[in-house]
Amino acid sequence: MVCDGLPADGSPAVCQVGGGGLILPLGGDGEQEWPTAVRAPLYLIGLLWCFLGVAIIADVFMGAIEKVTSKRVLIYDKALQKHRTKSVWNPTVANLTLMALGSSAPEILLNVIGIFPTFQSSELGPSTIVGSAAFNLLCITAVCVVSIPAGEYRKIKDRGVFGITAFFSVFAYVWLLVILMLVSPDVVDTVEGVVTFLFFWVLVVLAFLADTGKLPGTAKPPAGDVVHPQNTPAEIGVMEFKVRQKYGKNRNLNSDEVSNLIAYEFFAPESRAKHRINGTRVMSGGKKVFGNESPWEKGMKLAKELQNDVHMTDVLTSNSGKPEVSFQALNYTVLESVGKVGITVRALGELVKNFSVEYSTCDGTAIAKSDYEPISGKLEFGPQKLEHVIEVAIISTEGHEPTEEFYLDLKDPGEQGDFVLGNYKRVTVVVIDEDPSGGRLGFEQEHVKLYSSDEPMVFPVSVCRKGGTSGRVACSYCCESDSAIAGSDFEAVEGKLEFEVGQKEASFNVKIMPKGRYENDECFRIILKDIEGEATFDATTDGGNDSCIMTVIIMADTAKAGAIQALSQVMRINWDAVEVGNATYKQQFVEAIYPGGSAEAMKEVKPFEWVMHILSVPWKLLFALVPPTHYAGGWVCFFCALGMVGFVTVIIGDMAELLGCVLDIPPATTAITLVALGTSLPDTFASRTAAQMDPYADNSIGNVTGSNSVNVFLGLGLPWFIGAVYWDNKGWTQEWEDWVRIEKPDVLDVYPSGGKYVVAGGNFGFSMVVFTGCAVVTLLLLVIRRATHSIGGELGGRRAISRITSGFLVLLWLSFVFLSVWHILSNPRPCDPSVSLPFLLSVDLPSGA
Repeated sequence: MVCDGLPADGSPAVCQVGGGGLILPLGGDGEQEWPTAVRAPLYLIGLLWCFLGVAIIADVFMGAIEKVTSKRVLIYDKALQKHRTKSVWNPTVANLTLMALGSSAPEILLNVIGIFPTFQSSELGPSTIVGSAAFNLLCITAVCVVSIPAGEYRKIKDRGVFGITAFFSVFAYVWLLVILMLVSPDVVDTVEGVVTFLFFWVLVVLAFLADTGKLPGTAKPPAGDVVHPQNTPAEIGVMEFKVRQKYGKNRNLNSDEVSNLIAYEFFAPESRAKHRINGTRVMSGGKKVFGNESPWEKGMKLAKELQNDVHMTDVLTSNSGKPEVSFQALNYTVLESVGKVGITVRALGELVKNFSVEYSTCDGTAIAKSDYEPISGKLEFGPQKLEHVIEVAIISTEGHEPTEEFYLDLKDPGEQGDFVLGNYKRVTVVVIDEDPSGGRLGFEQEHVKLYSSDEPMVFPVSVCRKGGTSGRVACSYCCESDSAIAGSDFEAVEGKLEFEVGQKEASFNVKIMPKGRYENDECFRIILKDIEGEATFDATTDGGNDSCIMTVIIMADTAKAGAIQALSQVMRINWDAVEVGNATYKQQFVEAIYPGGSAEAMKEVKPFEWVMHILSVPWKLLFALVPPTHYAGGWVCFFCALGMVGFVTVIIGDMAELLGCVLDIPPATTAITLVALGTSLPDTFASRTAAQMDPYADNSIGNVTGSNSVNVFLGLGLPWFIGAVYWDNKGWTQEWEDWVRIEKPDVLDVYPSGGKYVVAGGNFGFSMVVFTGCAVVTLLLLVIRRATHSIGGELGGRRAISRITSGFLVLLWLSFVFLSVWHILSNPRPCDPSVSLPFLLSVDLPSGA
């Protein structure tokens, strides 16, 4: 007898009269009597629509996670002997905890919710985990490999973190096989549940240690090697020097080319949350987070062009039969502090007698006697002297100057001369001043305490300029809310401060609002950023080289505080944040109604975006109910969005089971294929964009291994831990025995007294075995691709190689799906005749069952 697809407790199937899921079918028993030809397409369309919904709420969820993980706090730095502002979240920890939860929330919640209310393992949840893992590792990697332009490649940069997540992504499934098929077949006891869940924290700790260079064999990534809007002129000068040295020897680079090459060489990757949000919006026709071509991509194309533009300076370019004299390179790039620059001149061809070559310097934007020492003279060449080095002194000035250049020319001897000039008869010397003399900008005070008042108060903010006042400089300023909220506690201001030549101080005002109630001490930050001109921020102050931060603390009036203040201290409610959040609520509904988010943006919306907007309007209006990120630093939005994800996940679970039931497809088959694919599509778009836009593969395939590990340890470990503890305390029940007798009757022989959390490991275990094999093959393939010199990296390479790799990975996924489905259909769930299932009499069963 078989009863695959029927509940183990003797109740009707989910698609039969009297049956149902947690929410669906909405039409009750009346809907259960509809013909299959109507219900199957309806449930399929509904399931796809729910995939769109869960992608949209994931966008909101990721926004909350971005808010939470961007939190900064004021700490005391013992090394600096002062307070400074520091990010709370380490990027790797954020990726493996909240970010992983955000991207894999449907799969994880499907398992957590799936054990309720019976505390029994579901077929849909675990199979979705392994199905999603297979799609992520095989299909997403295949998409990323082939998405790289032909001839390019991407490598994993942080191999320490990737190595740990890759190991755990395989170890996780080996561990499941050990506990479900060897140690305690088909049973998860409390210790196994706890250990599985604890492996999640072990993964996070080891990845953090690897990221910070504290794990043996790993190194902390060097600081200061990325480009961002707050780079100082000195940092940009060093970057310019490096790219000109690398790419400018045979070409005069203009400012745009230098800018793109800096973006290429010193790229700062975007967060995983931004890539996920962008992937969701691409899939749903929303506004993209990133443009069509990033500065890094422009720089990469230019670098490739320059690397292919090779000039041979040791080969004769004329057929005159005379020796040929030429500079060794077209450009020399030096820092102003270098002292002297040596310029090489070579003579090529057959030298049968001595001759002299005249040379002289020539002004460009650099001026003789001011920026360099002018020189002129003659070079003597002969059979024994084929090369000379001309030294030009560079003058280091007091004031900072922009990048300048001058020239060194070889004089043409004319047709009667004993030699001819080659292609490089003029060399350009680029001089970069790396020392800013525009001064260092900073606040007079980094921490200011103000006492609240019943009247508005104007707080003057002074910005000082130290260490030099030459040149006009400017910087932007803005306010950042913390416990003090803009609009309620203070009036947020932003603008630009400008310093004229010789000016040492500038100021602006911030209005502190009157306090009409008793509150706690609250604080906000005033930030200087985006320097213009030749100045820097004082690196010894809070904010370092990137910015300058003043923390303003608004002190509560303790003299007027009483019982109300004591109560608010206990409740710790920030009513200003509530007020601002309420104002943002209205904007959320406006953005939900208009395609593109506003009436202005609606004018530029394309037809496809209109269609996707119409389909998603019900979801957008529902999810507009989620509180904005202003409440409690984003945590209120986080938990409410998580609840919404759980709600949609319940519908997806019900819809998938209904679809499988009416089509006689086992739940495990539906989970491994349709549900796994639908919940992983946003990650596919996100990884593809990251692979194309980022210079490294960490944000594309590096996050896949991390998510797969977290899905097992958190998505299975947490519900299995809960279920194991529940049954360990509950002990034997008749419902437990009836369920086990159908799912795994062999367990009753080993545990007749009950009290065990049973996982129907048969089909799930076979899928894990197949996936583990595919995962090992895939990771070995990536290692081989990186080690193979002709390929160069985990992603990309020559078009034929990348297509073969991608095709092979897709074939592995199809093999996984085929073998898993074959095993599921070949091994239907057995039914014990001793269990009373009277409704089975109305079900047509195969003869001999």
